[in-house]
Amino acid sequence: MRLAELLCPLAAAADAGAALPPDTAQRTALVAVGLGRVLGFSPGARSDLLYAGLVRHLGCSATAHEETRLMGDELELRGSMNAVDKASPLAMLGGAARGFARGRPRLERARTVAAFMVRAPAAVPRIFAARCEVSAVLGRRLGLSEAAVRALDEAYERYDGKGVPRHTRAPALSPLTGVLAVAEWVAMFLPLPGGEALALEALAKRAGAEFDPEVVRALDGARDEVLAPARSDAPLAALLDAEPLPRRHVDDLRAVAQVLADFADLKSTFTLGHSRRVATLARDAAKALGLPAAEVEAVEVAGWLHDLGRVSVSNAIWDKPGPLDVGEWDKVRAHPQFTERVLRAAAPFAELGRLASADHERMDGAGYPRGATPSGAARVLAAADLVQALAEPRPHRPAHTAESAAAIAVEEAHAGRLDRAAVNAVLDAAGALTSARAAAPRGLTERELEVLRLLARGQVDKEIALSLRISHRTVHHHNQSIFAKLGVTTRGAAALFAMEEGLL
Repeated sequence: MRLAELLCPLAAAADAGAALPPDTAQRTALVAVGLGRVLGFSPGARSDLLYAGLVRHLGCSATAHEETRLMGDELELRGSMNAVDKASPLAMLGGAARGFARGRPRLERARTVAAFMVRAPAAVPRIFAARCEVSAVLGRRLGLSEAAVRALDEAYERYDGKGVPRHTRAPALSPLTGVLAVAEWVAMFLPLPGGEALALEALAKRAGAEFDPEVVRALDGARDEVLAPARSDAPLAALLDAEPLPRRHVDDLRAVAQVLADFADLKSTFTLGHSRRVATLARDAAKALGLPAAEVEAVEVAGWLHDLGRVSVSNAIWDKPGPLDVGEWDKVRAHPQFTERVLRAAAPFAELGRLASADHERMDGAGYPRGATPSGAARVLAAADLVQALAEPRPHRPAHTAESAAAIAVEEAHAGRLDRAAVNAVLDAAGALTSARAAAPRGLTERELEVLRLLARGQVDKEIALSLRISHRTVHHHNQSIFAKLGVTTRGAAALFAMEEGLL
């Protein structure tokens, strides 16, 4: 299986999570490879451009919580700022005024914009530091080269040094970084009427500031050669043709599926580790039910993939403590369709798309997205997803106890909404998992584990201090010790570690 193709669902999900137009990542990769060829990059460097272009925003889900706290709706925030010169406070103010709190009363909009402008200077560098750190970790898990990982780590830096989080300027930046910045800028505008001309005009104005002037000149001198493959309405075929030789192949898609799971679960502090646990419950239950080995493997991988569509819905909805309105429910009910669509676009994942999107289907046909009675493997996935979700906190309720979760799942089976055999097998699997506890990794103390869990769930120092009844200063010392032991610097990276180690 080709790595480029396996990365495409992740690229599509990251586009949605970063509030970019569909297929932006694929177009970015295509334009970057073309620019690399014009600039004389080696085949290996062009491969790095392609892979890094596809997953340039790999860390965007890790900061959705912070960005929602900052402004109220992270997708609205990102969509308002994607094309703005972020080194200009005036340009950021204009983007905020145009895009924030749309449809709300004028006074509320003004308050939202003003609060953002006051808090952004301190918050934005931390947000992008977390994105970069998580991108680097996940990039290495995907098997990307260190050159590609470095490009992910520098995704938000600028030629003039006014980027974030480190303010690194050329020539200290990777050569890949400048190419990818230009490529993504053009890719964002290509689908829009007249967008290509607008993109090139802005590049000319910002060359030497945001963008590397050498890369801008290379694009200007070979515009049609570089942009022609990315102009297609369906760029995937062109992308696979453009992948430099030797093409990277993957023997087992499971490692990529696990990255997709963690990418999706980082979206909300309420879902950390959810997909990993669902996959394990579904696998163990399917084995106990005697399903064929192929179905056992399929339902495990589908468990990792089933919540990918969550990234297409704002955290303003997922983390809302009160009831959802009709429009919000429509978006929630549509997220499995996004999961299936992006998976079906990549041949290695295509057969899993329908199964992965069936976790909310019910036996009585009252589920979504299709309202169809699930098959054998899908029945197991639906039961595993419900049982695990009940065991996790949600914005409108605390986590259920094991006994309460089991009672609710059994009642769902009695009412004919879930398969009884699947529920019983999942509950048996959940009991076995709960009884097994691993030792704390990296020398973390029990108190540090408590702090890490609360930190990963999005609590700030004052909230952690209140929860554990310790001082703010003690929490700060624990955080320093935790970060040092884990080798991380941000909440997002600490949360990813906690998920990987099953600490939540």
